[in-house]
Amino acid sequence: MKKYCGIDLGGTNIAAGIVDEEYHILASVSAPTPKGVDGKTLAAAIAKTAREAAGKAGTTIGALDGVGMGAPGYIDSERGINRFSGNLGLTDDPMAENLSWCLNGVPVRLGNDANVAAYAESIAGASRGTRRSVMVTLGTGIGVGVIIDGSDCGMAAEGGHMVIRVDGRPCSCGHRGCFEAYASATALILQTREAMEKHPESLLWQLCGGDPGRVNGKTPFDGRDAGDAAATTVVERYLDYLAFGISNLIDLLEPDAVVIGGGICAQGDKLLVPLKERCREMVYHHLFADRCRFAIAELGNDAGIIGAAGLAMAAKK
Repeated sequence: MKKYCGIDLGGTNIAAGIVDEEYHILASVSAPTPKGVDGKTLAAAIAKTAREAAGKAGTTIGALDGVGMGAPGYIDSERGINRFSGNLGLTDDPMAENLSWCLNGVPVRLGNDANVAAYAESIAGASRGTRRSVMVTLGTGIGVGVIIDGSDCGMAAEGGHMVIRVDGRPCSCGHRGCFEAYASATALILQTREAMEKHPESLLWQLCGGDPGRVNGKTPFDGRDAGDAAATTVVERYLDYLAFGISNLIDLLEPDAVVIGGGICAQGDKLLVPLKERCREMVYHHLFADRCRFAIAELGNDAGIIGAAGLAMAAKK
């Protein structure tokens, strides 16, 4: 059976795994992502992690059938170049070429991390069997991956930076009113802290032990479930923001499935059911939402490794 190396490069960690043709991870290794280094130094660290994963699986990089990597940033996958990544501090970095050199010439397929995760869900997860799917990952920012007929949209689909409110909250990209500024996990935490400041009587204070620094994406949902008025307002408004962005994506793409990833997706149906109801009201025609499967991501932290390996598999076909 053929084996591939999938690499999930993040701003905090490098994860590398050896994956078989049925998308099973045979072995994986994680290491910290070096900070403030140039592209070649970063590539050397990635190569070291990949070799360790191969060794753990009882093989070598040279014996594998391909290597793929998902990375944060504005990725030119055709040329293997990371055009810009604020998280990694890179601009126009020949990432695939650098890594290939460190791996003694083994070809490397490169993709945007959000697209790679969406691709993984389409081949082995929540959206498998669909022709057209969208994955929205709610984390520090919002990652959007779009898969159409088995391929991603390359450098397009930066859905986290659609403007959903003119002259709205500032976004990390430098603009205002972006989807990410209202519906990311970071935005939900900020909205929860703001509600706590306005409502010192709120149960939210107890849920975080009186320390706003301990608020996370689960806190407002726990408060809402306990009947707290301030928490309920935060969650209801957050779901509106999330639905605004997703309904725009549905109107544009008419996907067969919308997959939600990130820590907030742990809310399951408490998130999905009201989200679909809102999207049904907001889209151009309710049939767009009715025909669309809303699902929680199935692959979790493995999506980056499986999707990256999947890129390498597809390159061989």
